[in-house]
Amino acid sequence: MKPLVAICSQDADFYLLLSHILEVEGFSSASVSSVDDVAAMALEPRFRAIVLDCRPDNQLAQQSAWLKQDPRTSNVPCVALVHAGAEAQHLQLLRSGVDQCFVRPFAPAMLIEYLHSRLNPGRPRTRVPPSERVLTFGDVEMQIDAYRVYCAGKEIALGPLEFKLLRHMLENPQKVFSRKDLIGVAWPNTTGVSTRTVDVHISQLRKLLNESSSCAAIRTVRLAGYALEHRAG
Repeated sequence: MKPLVAICSQDADFYLLLSHILEVEGFSSASVSSVDDVAAMALEPRFRAIVLDCRPDNQLAQQSAWLKQDPRTSNVPCVALVHAGAEAQHLQLLRSGVDQCFVRPFAPAMLIEYLHSRLNPGRPRTRVPPSERVLTFGDVEMQIDAYRVYCAGKEIALGPLEFKLLRHMLENPQKVFSRKDLIGVAWPNTTGVSTRTVDVHISQLRKLLNESSSCAAIRTVRLAGYALEHRAG
């Protein structure tokens, strides 16, 4: 029985594309237009995950907290898709308890890997050929060429910007990087990136490490920036 993913979107073309990708990867999907419709699916035994298509012209980011407060859906993995530059919306989603955020444009493979990691935790882990580059820090392992990250042996899904930020920190553990430094790492050819944008992506990365790693954590250094360090205690 295929796990059912509720896709909350008002864009029919987007739903058809994403539902096809999910079907190929062993999932089924259902189109819903509101968080109320999502909650109503709780009685469906195959219902296993939620994808929110958050856009500037809809209220899904504001309403996402309802799903985490509703006992029918509070434990269902919830993924939000947000537009680049929507920092306020992104922060709102993180505070609401959404399990994962992907910033557009994103690779569908990242969403698929995240769903598999949450819904099929026993899925065999991809072995790394000896020639591939690997970075480690505590229980965090990054396979650079395979574009995979593991915490305590379990794969976690990172967006492309979070991957760049974590890679730089893994290459320079315990070093403090200013927000300007990190803009140069993740947005090397982009102008007008704000420090708040950096804070949003670091918050997302910190949230994932806090949930998955018992050893690594991102420390905020007041007036200086961020550093990857061993977790205290």
